[in-house]
Amino acid sequence: MSQNAPIPQYHPPQAQAAGQAMPSGQNHAPASYAPPSMPSSPPPIAAEPGLSRPGSTQSAKSAAMKSLDNISQRIDKRTIQTLSFASIGFLIFFLIIAATILLGIRSSHHAQEATTSYQTSQDIASDAARNLDGQLMWIDQAVASRGNAQQIVDLVARGQNIDAALIMDAQNNVLAATTGARAAAPSLSLENFPDAGLKVVSLIGENGGVSPVIMRKAGNAYLAAILAPGSIVNYSDRTSALILSSGGLIDAPPAMGRIGTLAYLGLGADRLAAMQNGIPVSHTMNGQEVWISLRNIPNSTSIAALSIKPKTMPEGWSRNLFLLSILFIGICWLFWILLRNMMQQIGMVEEAYGQNEISQQRYRAALEGNRGGIWEIDTENNIAYLSRSLASLLGLEAKDQEISVPQFLGLFHESDRERMFSATRRAHVGGEFEIDMNVAHLPLTLSCRGRPSTRGSDYAKVVIGVAMDVTEQRGASNRLRAAEARLSDALRSMNDSFALWDPRGRLVLWNARYEEFFGFQPGNLEPGMPRETIDFHAKNVIAETYAIEGDTAQDILLTDGRWIRYQETPTQDGGFVSIGSDLSGIRTREYQLQQNEAALQKTIDVLRKSQFRIVELAENYEQEKIRAEEASQSKSEFLANMSHELRTPLNAINGFSDIMKKEMFGPLGDPRYKEYVNDILFSGQHLLSLINDILDMSKIEAGKMSLNTEFMQLNDMVTQVIRIVRGRAEENRLKLIYDDHALPEIQADPRAVKQVLLNLMTNAIKFTPEGGAVTCEVTAKSAGLIIKISDTGIGIAQEDIDRLAKPFEQIDSQHSRQHEGTGLGLALSKSLVELHGGNFKIESTLGEGTQVTFTLPNKPPTVKTVEETNEVGNEISRLAQDIADVLTDSDNHDATVPPMPHVAQQPPMPGTPQSSPVVPPAPISEMMPHSAEPSYEGQVAYEGQPSYEGQAAAQPSTGYVIAPPPKPQSAA
Repeated sequence: MSQNAPIPQYHPPQAQAAGQAMPSGQNHAPASYAPPSMPSSPPPIAAEPGLSRPGSTQSAKSAAMKSLDNISQRIDKRTIQTLSFASIGFLIFFLIIAATILLGIRSSHHAQEATTSYQTSQDIASDAARNLDGQLMWIDQAVASRGNAQQIVDLVARGQNIDAALIMDAQNNVLAATTGARAAAPSLSLENFPDAGLKVVSLIGENGGVSPVIMRKAGNAYLAAILAPGSIVNYSDRTSALILSSGGLIDAPPAMGRIGTLAYLGLGADRLAAMQNGIPVSHTMNGQEVWISLRNIPNSTSIAALSIKPKTMPEGWSRNLFLLSILFIGICWLFWILLRNMMQQIGMVEEAYGQNEISQQRYRAALEGNRGGIWEIDTENNIAYLSRSLASLLGLEAKDQEISVPQFLGLFHESDRERMFSATRRAHVGGEFEIDMNVAHLPLTLSCRGRPSTRGSDYAKVVIGVAMDVTEQRGASNRLRAAEARLSDALRSMNDSFALWDPRGRLVLWNARYEEFFGFQPGNLEPGMPRETIDFHAKNVIAETYAIEGDTAQDILLTDGRWIRYQETPTQDGGFVSIGSDLSGIRTREYQLQQNEAALQKTIDVLRKSQFRIVELAENYEQEKIRAEEASQSKSEFLANMSHELRTPLNAINGFSDIMKKEMFGPLGDPRYKEYVNDILFSGQHLLSLINDILDMSKIEAGKMSLNTEFMQLNDMVTQVIRIVRGRAEENRLKLIYDDHALPEIQADPRAVKQVLLNLMTNAIKFTPEGGAVTCEVTAKSAGLIIKISDTGIGIAQEDIDRLAKPFEQIDSQHSRQHEGTGLGLALSKSLVELHGGNFKIESTLGEGTQVTFTLPNKPPTVKTVEETNEVGNEISRLAQDIADVLTDSDNHDATVPPMPHVAQQPPMPGTPQSSPVVPPAPISEMMPHSAEPSYEGQVAYEGQPSYEGQAAAQPSTGYVIAPPPKPQSAA
């Protein structure tokens, strides 16, 4: 086309001019093919600054230079000074805020210290009052003992923290005193003795030690108890003391006793008297700032507790000051960096403009060398821009040109204009696009890629794109598609499956028969898929794979029953061709005959072995049945004899030893006889209880234990059990806790319930160290009662819980072996609870304690006896006869089975599963039901022990809290 030829015009359709969308089917370009000499896709178009048309380039350059001049004019010395003043003002404001924060932290910390000092003085006053009340109670008990003066003095001196005691008359004459106490009498003044009969003073030793003295008037005499220093107030940290309102000392550190209260504190008497009760006062003591707080002890207006707390700096004060300093320095440095970078950016903008011009020249050269160019469409102004290289390629004058959009679209074929126009209109919604365009009147095909963009302060919408000459690539792609279409038609006409693989094992070509054989739907396979992936999915339809002897092919059995003869042939380029033929009619029959023969032979072998085994089992069963009946009869006879032979002498032993213990016919004489009698009685009762437990356990295991149920109140039973075990709990210094509240009646065996409670509570007491507690809780539910017995004892490990509820099982530990027991208590308790229809559960933590929980329903379940209707011996004989009949039929059938062709089984091809072996039937002995072992819901950590009823005072019905008496202090 001549360069002076008129540009064809293009007028868009009315629907497009009105902004309507074109059909979506016209927006997709056909697949492209890029030869090695051309890039497959145009380079990015919006990232380079030099892609605008010449007119816009000149205007952009002039705008950039004008912007640089404006920036240089604005950022002058005056602007920099203004920024500097603003920075200094911000820094001053930051310093004020930081100082305010630090002072606020310090003020809050001091307020918290004052509150702590007030609380400390209150705690000291409470402890001092409690200690004084305890000492005064002890003195009053000694006075009330009605002994003589010396006995009262000695009794008082035995009190805790009391060093000495003495009794004086009204003339300060000592009537009785302990060792070393007479010397203190002259220092104890009886003048102005309070009417209440109580006076608290102190004695100060030579080294400054302050000994509190409690003086109590007893009739016409006065009792003085001299306490150890620090017995009323703990002044180990030298920050607390007990003083009088006048400044006198009651209990204080030796340093305060040597110089006095006022000198120690550095206070005047008037200021000490002016201090309000409990309000902390800031004071400087020995050059250190402290909080001093006075708090009157309860029930006294003249005795006060003194608390001294040093003032400290807030935690993290120095750290906060350091962080704020670092932050201040960092802000200063940041302002300096910003001002310096601002000046540097101006120079960088000027340098970037020069580099942009160079980059634009290089980009134009690259486009023109690859037979392409840049185009741009301004959708709002309806103007199109063509670069010089693109204009030359389209047959126009070789220069940058601006033409209207209809003229630009008129350069292309009529069938492509609407697609191009629609794509540019929707670019700002749909994003980047790529379309192949045929040039009108020229044998050229251009690949046009466009990207939406905006320009200027008004954000004008434009579409910038690159057009590349892809005429040769599209021609080669069309020829390749035609060849592939002819090859596909040939492959589709084949009855066998066909697949072509490249040297790297990737799929190149296949037919529909291949998809049908290996379970692929149309569209699942794509060129380039690796063979490992295809084999992985194909194994879902492959049942077995067999290799053919003397051949490279293999037979494949599909899951739908078809057989495929699969063979692979290598190609010259290193790939291979896979061809599969359908052999289902032949191989299916062979495979079925082979499988039937193998299964029949294995079944015959198993039946032959089972026949001999069943006969042997039948004989062994009869012998074991006879032995079991004889053993059961012997056990019953032994238990009956033991019940009579052992109980008779034990009753005599227990009866006579009980008479001797109570000394019914006179004293025994030596006290050791009584101790021996107690041991005999305890051992006899213990042995009798063990025999009863063994007999009860035997009845339960034999299923002959019956419950004598009646309506009962569990509260009465628990109260009775607590009275029984209270004596042992007091010996071990334990607490028994039970909250007695209203409970509904239940129907149960009272003797069995009592035995369970005794066993569990005795175990809890036995395995709980001194100072612990044993708690019993009963909760009523709609179905019955839930009883929990917990302790704070030694506990057990989790691995020992599973075996404790079994007969004769005990924990093998040093602590458990210190107590008697056979391990029957828990097994018997669990069996009795389950006999009532309840559950038995144990939870324990080693070193923390154990909790046993069991339930009792409102009424025990009714036990129904089911008689066995089938004899095991008869069943075994019947099975043996059935097997004999089957073997007879199989021997007759073997003669009619034809020989099977031999097919060697080989490892399957990659991705196919192995054939499943034939599993022989299970032996007859394994198919017979086995008796299930009993399952226990919970195990406990204790052994059931017998308990002995004794006389004890009844506790209030509101609950039981029995605390152990205090231990006497050792001489050390």
